[in-house]
Amino acid sequence: MVVGELIETVDLLVIGGGPGGYTAALRAAQLGRDVVLVEEADVGGVCLNVGCIPSKALIELSREAATVGVLADRGVVVEGVRLDFGRIRDAVQAARDRLTGGVRQLLAAAGVEVVSGRASLTGPQQARVQGPHEAMQVRFRQAIVATGSRVREVPGLSIDHDVVLDSTDLLFRDRPLERLVVIGGGYIGLELGTAWARLGSEVSIVEALDDVLTGAEPEVRRQLRDGLRRLGVAVRTSSTVVAHERTRAGVALRVQHGADVETVEADAVAVAVGREPRLDPELGLEHAGVDVRDGRVVVDASRRTSNPAIFAIGDITPGPMLAHKAYLEAKVAAEAASGLSSGFDVQVIPAVVFGEPEAAWAGMSEAEARAAFGDVVVGRFPYRANGRAVVLGHTEGELKVIARPDGGVVGVWIVGAEASNLIGEAALAIELGATLEDLALTIHPHPTLTEMVPEAAEVALGRPTHLIVRTAGHAAAARSSSRARGSAT
Repeated sequence: MVVGELIETVDLLVIGGGPGGYTAALRAAQLGRDVVLVEEADVGGVCLNVGCIPSKALIELSREAATVGVLADRGVVVEGVRLDFGRIRDAVQAARDRLTGGVRQLLAAAGVEVVSGRASLTGPQQARVQGPHEAMQVRFRQAIVATGSRVREVPGLSIDHDVVLDSTDLLFRDRPLERLVVIGGGYIGLELGTAWARLGSEVSIVEALDDVLTGAEPEVRRQLRDGLRRLGVAVRTSSTVVAHERTRAGVALRVQHGADVETVEADAVAVAVGREPRLDPELGLEHAGVDVRDGRVVVDASRRTSNPAIFAIGDITPGPMLAHKAYLEAKVAAEAASGLSSGFDVQVIPAVVFGEPEAAWAGMSEAEARAAFGDVVVGRFPYRANGRAVVLGHTEGELKVIARPDGGVVGVWIVGAEASNLIGEAALAIELGATLEDLALTIHPHPTLTEMVPEAAEVALGRPTHLIVRTAGHAAAARSSSRARGSAT
């Protein structure tokens, strides 16, 4: 494609090169489509460049730094430890660069043409692409829109990238912060607040709602609050920032809690109140006949919009704004656009918070399950009773499994070490319609954290092995197994 020419036909135009966009482009290319991907910034989108990947790189480095002190309590004494923030920044950037470079190689190998620019829909099957120097008109056979999301702003707090920061500023910083205020107690605020607390900052979190991570199970929120407390993080819930001013040392915030107002001083304040879909008027959805409702593009199971030639995926469509949701939607859209029978039909979309400790869940909460089924069966297994957790020295947290009265698993909630790696099994179990018996009778390797899955199922079934549970009817429940089990030796 030559910039400045009027292109009669582009087979498949993909707008946005984030996880959804580049995956859609790759899948469509596999199916023999000629694909042009338009990205105004860097391939990989928010996730690879300033979101999922660099944030987890920083979080893991901070976790390793904090481990030094924990190991000393267990006999491994390391002296002379110091933090080199320049090298930490370089390591975070290296993780980002390696993965974005890999995506560029994949696109090139698949024959996807990547165009740098910003695409605007100008008609049902037309778009204008504004490049760095010139613009071009495009006529496309089909298009997939994957423009992602942007940082949600806080009124009255203009981000200056000096003392009022956004989440990206916290990822690529080459010098320490002695005092940091994070506005937002959702997953972004918790993750970055936790990371900087581990790196030695005095962190305060200000959350307008009455708890951190509202919507999560009570035991998850309690464990996260305890983890923040162990790190020395001050959490101010039901609180809002009503004013701020620069000071010689950084910034002074006026924080209101009910009728009380206090001044909180810090080197910087970071705005981390979540993200919102990128549906700018300049995208031109109305010119293409694409319907938007409640701030999201309306799509069917194949991710097709009200314009049959245009599909939409990722953060701009209904559902959680998560990269792994966009990955699957992208494949569905590319396949449906290529004439295959493909639909987005999932039971659960797992979620993870990389906090202290980690938290992850898939499926219903206990309250949702009770509302849906009237009664539920719940099994909880604590990390402190798991051999691997004891060996690792990470005994905070628990795994909870929720099932219908007939034993069908509908939800799993985990808070504790490696929750992010454990939740995949739970999502698969729910997708496959597994029961508590299925979980309890599936052999897991020992000693591992995964053993908590069958252990929690056994608790729900009333026959725990490594817990003393004194409840009425326990003995009867223990005899009611519908499948024979072998004896341990």
